[in-house]
Amino acid sequence: MTEPAGKPTEPDEFTEPTAPTGPILLQVRPRKITILASIAAGLAIVAMVVIGLLLRDTNEGVEFRTTDQVGLIGVGLVLGGVIMTAARPRLRVDQSGLWIRNVLGEQFVPWQLVVRVAYPQGAPWAQVLMPDDEIKPLMAIQAMDRGRAVTALDKVRELQATYGPPPPAPAAPPPPLRPQSELAEPERPLGRLEIIDRQKAAARERDREAKRQKQARKAAGRSGPAQ
Repeated sequence: MTEPAGKPTEPDEFTEPTAPTGPILLQVRPRKITILASIAAGLAIVAMVVIGLLLRDTNEGVEFRTTDQVGLIGVGLVLGGVIMTAARPRLRVDQSGLWIRNVLGEQFVPWQLVVRVAYPQGAPWAQVLMPDDEIKPLMAIQAMDRGRAVTALDKVRELQATYGPPPPAPAAPPPPLRPQSELAEPERPLGRLEIIDRQKAAARERDREAKRQKQARKAAGRSGPAQ
């Protein structure tokens, strides 16, 4: 059954991609931590294998069977796998955004949500700054890789400048502050004493004006008969 021609169809809901659909422009993995984790995992596995093989020949009064040896070797393999999780971080960059895998799982961050890829001073790895002060660790770019980490960070920023949205326009500068002398003092209601003082000052001014007028009339009267 088909829908009527005039009825609008609902848009499909946005689904987050689970894998890159375009070519990978950049892939970054930590180097030194991978080497250290591989060495530590190898030592743990070899140690558990040696212990498992030698336990059968001990004379401590406890009987070790083949299943016990296999169990110790299995523990070594599990321990080695846990250590190797330190080498899992990976960053893949394509035209749509960042594919970030730290220790568990992989998350996609589109360029529209990437405000800046930063490297705070003293941090063990880079960070992706997102809107609303959200921060996502970027463990694939680690401080112990030094120059390699700096190069990777520069490449990520170049790709953001190429495929990301343009930076927001700078905000308008605030208006210049007016000098304190130009600021008008806010009017406030007069107190009772201030009203009385102003009335007395006005009365004194009227008295002085009346005296000046009286003196002026006297001076005019004296000068009249003399003429």
